[in-house]
Amino acid sequence: MLDLESFNSLHREPSANNQAIRLEPILTETDLSGSAVASAARILLQRAIETGGLKLTAAGNLSRTVVAEMVEIIEWPGLDKAELFQFHKVVNEPDFLPVHFVRVLMQGTKLVRVQRDKLVLTRLGKAMLVPERYGALQAVLFHMALWH
Repeated sequence: MLDLESFNSLHREPSANNQAIRLEPILTETDLSGSAVASAARILLQRAIETGGLKLTAAGNLSRTVVAEMVEIIEWPGLDKAELFQFHKVVNEPDFLPVHFVRVLMQGTKLVRVQRDKLVLTRLGKAMLVPERYGALQAVLFHMALWH
């Protein structure tokens, strides 16, 4: 059982003064193998660097071509890809929550930025593609998702 102070500590973001939760930046690929968010982020970051940026729609979402490719590649717990196409002939980014969620997190953490009609990596995004930084990538995305 938590007392009120402990409960409140768990709801505040981690800091030097609040160490109720600690985000570990030094993790191996094996440690992160169960993280669908970190895996999807790495896939999107890698694809962006390989293609010179991910094509965006006028509304700022990833293009249907990019989303279709990600539907095939990304594994997400509880995701039934057949069910996804049961209601949609084509899948737009907001219809595919794993990609939409991760793209929003990556933009919020400044791993990627919009450049004309593409989503390109920032210097920070490029740095996160080094295997030694995968734990830091997970920590940054987790921090953004829970406290920002």
